[in-house]
Amino acid sequence: MMYFADRLTKMVYFAAYKKCISAKETAQLFISTIVRPHGVPIDTSLDHESKFTSKFWHHLWEQFGTRVQFSLVYYPETDGQTDWTNKTMEQLICTTCDDVIDLETHLPLIEFTYKNAPLANTLQLPFCLNYEQNPT
Repeated sequence: MMYFADRLTKMVYFAAYKKCISAKETAQLFISTIVRPHGVPIDTSLDHESKFTSKFWHHLWEQFGTRVQFSLVYYPETDGQTDWTNKTMEQLICTTCDDVIDLETHLPLIEFTYKNAPLANTLQLPFCLNYEQNPT
């Protein structure tokens, strides 16, 4: 599973994928999850994982005219949100799913739950910050 997060609103988008995913498949997942509904981001921060630093990704972002910034490992401003989101996702998944099949079934509701929970730093819901309304 991978997720994409908006740094401003902390809105997240979860995406399930098979065990091994190529750079091209990752790009297609990003396009269908983020670009299709929201447009091309002006800038983005990427993990240091090899599929994100590949030539394909650099070419993709160059075509879109998007500036790429790589997160600094163990740097709280860029790595902290990732760590917190990973821990929260893990808790939600463990309390909801018994196996991988359950994860595929429950992923949309897990994402909804995450987006509908107040953020510790703002006490606001990511849904409200993004859409200016409560989803429930």
